Amino acid sequence: MSSEELNSGELAGIAQKAAQGGMFLLLGNASSTVILAVGSIIIARLLGPSSYGSYSLVVTIPLLLVSIADVGMNSVLVRFPAKLRSQGDLYRSNRMIRLAFLFKLCLSMVASLICYSGANIIAASILNRAELAPLVQLASALIIFKAVYDAATASFVGLDIMQLSGSMETLQSILKSFFAPVLILAGFGVLGAITGYWSSYAVAGIVGTLLLFMKYARSARRASNSLSTELRVMLGYSFPLYVAIMVAAFLVQYQNIVLAHFASDLEIGNFNAASNFTMLLGILAYPIGTAMFPMFSKLNPRSQRNELTKGFELSVKYASLLIIPASVATMVFSRDLVYATYGTSYILAPNYLSAISSLYLLTALSYVVLPAFLNGVGYTVTILKANILTLAVFLPLGPALAWSWSVYGLIIAFVLANAVGTLYGVHEASVKLGARPGLRVNVRIIVAASLAAIPTVLLSQFYLTGTAIINLIMGGLLYLTMYLTLAPLVGALNRSDVDNLKTVFYKIAPLATLAKPILGYESWILSATSRD
Repeated sequence: MSSEELNSGELAGIAQKAAQGGMFLLLGNASSTVILAVGSIIIARLLGPSSYGSYSLVVTIPLLLVSIADVGMNSVLVRFPAKLRSQGDLYRSNRMIRLAFLFKLCLSMVASLICYSGANIIAASILNRAELAPLVQLASALIIFKAVYDAATASFVGLDIMQLSGSMETLQSILKSFFAPVLILAGFGVLGAITGYWSSYAVAGIVGTLLLFMKYARSARRASNSLSTELRVMLGYSFPLYVAIMVAAFLVQYQNIVLAHFASDLEIGNFNAASNFTMLLGILAYPIGTAMFPMFSKLNPRSQRNELTKGFELSVKYASLLIIPASVATMVFSRDLVYATYGTSYILAPNYLSAISSLYLLTALSYVVLPAFLNGVGYTVTILKANILTLAVFLPLGPALAWSWSVYGLIIAFVLANAVGTLYGVHEASVKLGARPGLRVNVRIIVAASLAAIPTVLLSQFYLTGTAIINLIMGGLLYLTMYLTLAPLVGALNRSDVDNLKTVFYKIAPLATLAKPILGYESWILSATSRD
């Protein structure tokens, strides 16, 4: 199916909401990432290597227990409010928010109690440092307050108030970066750093929760279903997704286990440095997937099948238009990115970064959009099966390729395993819902992004300035100009796409300022080359 216009008024309105929400999430995520990065550097410098190591170890178990105690409730708090409010059932939406919130809070309190009471065992057996037991007890409060914070931010996404979700991210990062250094300087050391950590979630979470229940999710009336019925509905949706998340988390840790056997410390250090840069691509991917989750939740797979399939195809295409060139640009500028931050001693990291970034080329297959789509329509079992398939491929393939090609082999295995899992999910979406990504046009996006890299790569060979930051600025502008020129020329972008993007972005003031010159340039290219 070729790209179509957003001729459905409802679909266009939903898309505008998603774009606006994505912008707020992008701003919140980007600003909080920068603030947290600066705060982490300050904390590390104030504590010193040894104390910072203790601090990092202590918060590991509480953060793990936060994930375990979630049971998929964060996704419940996004999908059901979005779906029920689109159907006009505000009472049940509010009730589901309150029930999911309470259920998540109860589980987190149990997990916190386990962490507190078992601190001696955790410190001695898991952390291998019995002296850290009192700090583990202190850190157990993090489980409750982060759970409250996560529930509030997820609820705001489900309610289409993503500016509040983004604001909470920024608030928490500011509070952590302020509280922890102040308490360390006051002489509390690691204890102060841990207190500052959970206090930031406590303040941000309580503020968000009060705002949520006082203004947006007041107590519901006229509830027709019993609490047990509602809980079964929520768990029936969330539990497969919860298991899928646990599988994905294990997959990440399994990579470290494989590297420990087949790579040197030097290679592992360079690999971890390169992996940190995937956050740059994650800053783009996270708001796209998160904003599209409630968008797909609002569309009925039966009565709105055409809008759903059209929305899926266009979402994959427009996500690809943004993320694929960002992935290629990361490959092209990998040397400058690494050298500008970690220094020239990380000689292997640039090549590792180029290889890792290829994962986001799978956006053309719906890698970024597919989880939001399947979550939105309630196909969480499909997500579970896709993640299990990804793990089943990677378990033998990772060590086999790492044995032959060390870190490069591991990266190849990881990308291939994710490709297999994504293809399975796309197949299920196609068979059950008729939703397919427009592969032909998405390949053209890859072609445009790749061709745009050629002059940039040639220029970088001269390394004219010798300054990584200057190279990033000059090369980035050249790459962006070439990509925006080539995208319409190779057929990656057509007049319908420009009109769709205008429909979505021009009514959102901050995005319109950025979108107007870019879309104006694309329109000029299409007109000048008679590609209307």
